[in-house]
Amino acid sequence: MRLVLIFSCLILLASACKTSKKAQISSEQTTEQITDESFRKVIRDREIYASITETVPLDSAYISRDTLHIHTVKMNGCDAEEFKLIWNGALLKSLPAQTNVKLFHRLEPACREQHSFHLTFNVAPLRMRHDTALVSNGSSSFQHALLLRIYGWKAPIRYEY
Repeated sequence: MRLVLIFSCLILLASACKTSKKAQISSEQTTEQITDESFRKVIRDREIYASITETVPLDSAYISRDTLHIHTVKMNGCDAEEFKLIWNGALLKSLPAQTNVKLFHRLEPACREQHSFHLTFNVAPLRMRHDTALVSNGSSSFQHALLLRIYGWKAPIRYEY
């Protein structure tokens, strides 16, 4: 009798584990945010930069170390690989120095789905190579800084390195 009771409990536990895994899988499939884990670099191209006139609507943007994180609002798109960060290579002479980038999104005609995207880009190539980028950080030491302006975003983002 005890053996039957123990066996029944084991079957019940096993089926409960399978049910929770199925629920977990189905919730992952219905997510509305596509995350880009590629850590892509900025593309330096003056012609493409000049040709971009449309802004990609952004929800937030911030820098963590050498990674620019961009969150888009919900928009038509199926793949994070369709986004590129374009830089014209120009640095504005100011303290700290400033530069502009544009986020380009190539629309896929076949894709009718709406998603928000979390995109990441390696912004280390934007670093200045000379000492005029040094700014005081409020203490006796100095560090390099750059104000990064994303086309269509409300405020520049401070990139310290």
